[in-house]
Amino acid sequence: MSEIVYVFTNPAMPDYIKVGRTSRDDIERRLRELSYPSGVPAPFECLYAAEVADAQKVEDALHEAFACDRSNPRRDFFTTAPDRIIALLKAYAISDASASIQEEIEKVTDAEGTLAQNRVAAISERRSRLRFSEIDISPGAVLAFKNDSTKKCEVVDDRKVKYEGETYKLSALAMRFLRESGRNPLAMVQGALWFTYEGERLTDRRDRLESEEEA
Repeated sequence: MSEIVYVFTNPAMPDYIKVGRTSRDDIERRLRELSYPSGVPAPFECLYAAEVADAQKVEDALHEAFACDRSNPRRDFFTTAPDRIIALLKAYAISDASASIQEEIEKVTDAEGTLAQNRVAAISERRSRLRFSEIDISPGAVLAFKNDSTKKCEVVDDRKVKYEGETYKLSALAMRFLRESGRNPLAMVQGALWFTYEGERLTDRRDRLESEEEA
């Protein structure tokens, strides 16, 4: 019987990716376990999920492949770019289960959880809001959506980008692209997590430049 291997994110932990497995019959229970312990301030979101033939084997393969990016050997959280994990998971996929998993998440996420998710995302966005000039990106630079590098936008000033002739804040454009890909985020997203410049995620670029300044 096929099972599900998933890649989850959480607005309360924007730098961490959760990789795990579950059976279709156990999805709801597993989601409640993940989203409602007292230590987790907001529900998870499904970035990608795949139906696979052997979930244990696939999960083990992912954990081994990204072992150096694992934050804790006892926890299934990783700090690598999520598209790297997703690319490998797709090689094992029988079918894409992302939409159905996200639907289940929405079923088990109550109003209080959604409110918490929005609050956490808003705080994260304010804390991580950046000016392009702060990370050495000038008007005219081209940014790529990390889940689909064919979707590109152009920086027009210190806070906004242009796509198909329209001007957006980066978070708003990320929401548009996510919805176009079939996702329906329950909360705001942090734009800098979803775009890359010269192959480097904007949040990673900010962290690298800050580290170089401190060195």
